[in-house]
Amino acid sequence: MLLYKALSRARSILLVLLLLPLAAQAQSPRILLVGDSWAEEQWLDGSHQRIFTANGLGQFQVDGATTTESGTTAAEWASPIFLQRIADALAAQPGIDTVQVTLGGNDFLDAWNVNLSQAAVLDLQNAILDDLIIITEFILDQRPDIEIILSFYDYPNFVDTLGGLTGLLFCQPLHDDLGNPTPLQINTAANQFIGVYAQLADDPRIHFVDHAGLMQFVFGFPSENILPGDLPPPGDLNRPSPIEALRSRIVPNDDCFHLSSDGYDVLVENLFDQYFFQRLDGVFKSGFESLNTSNR
Repeated sequence: MLLYKALSRARSILLVLLLLPLAAQAQSPRILLVGDSWAEEQWLDGSHQRIFTANGLGQFQVDGATTTESGTTAAEWASPIFLQRIADALAAQPGIDTVQVTLGGNDFLDAWNVNLSQAAVLDLQNAILDDLIIITEFILDQRPDIEIILSFYDYPNFVDTLGGLTGLLFCQPLHDDLGNPTPLQINTAANQFIGVYAQLADDPRIHFVDHAGLMQFVFGFPSENILPGDLPPPGDLNRPSPIEALRSRIVPNDDCFHLSSDGYDVLVENLFDQYFFQRLDGVFKSGFESLNTSNR
């Protein structure tokens, strides 16, 4: 009986010790968001916290207060001033062991055009890749336990958004700067660029989740009798992302490039299913599996 009580007490102590790090994590962020408007809007919308909570892991917190900024480029984040922002955020929050990077989109939109030669396209791809290498290597050098999840973009919509005030002020001028690409042209180019960036995931500490065609899959095109689930990723390259997935600026769903809060929730759920669940839930599994093994 004394032996049984001693073993039971030992198991209880072990369980408490296993759960202590989880309690600490609940008080401080575990994930840092780094990037442009897609990262900033996910942060401001609270997409990660909402998705984590819906999946039973709401105790894991996310931060992006100083490391997300709309309009920024990979080239800017590869500079010492922006890299220092990342270093400061990680130094201030030692519980962070996962960094989500969303960059490269503005570099692409600022420089790509349907009239670029293949050599110019390759030069642009390599320039953005070089900047992402600088950023990811800098992040990994901060702590040995850090992992990076690369999260990029889904297709824009330059079909339904060129009219109205938002179209006049933003979407049409941007579309003109890009050489008035068809959905096939810009979707194909975007996928090629993202495929180049995804090469970074050859490093075992860097992971990549693809979102191409995700909005088409989840929202569909009901007015054309294409229902949610009919177009699995990467979807139909001849189509944009559905207007229902787009952000509202002046009138509903008028942003040609950014997702609505619901759209970002879909994107983060994709990240959760393909990466965050294993990364976060593994803390519970490893602890309880160890405990169960010791009891056999």
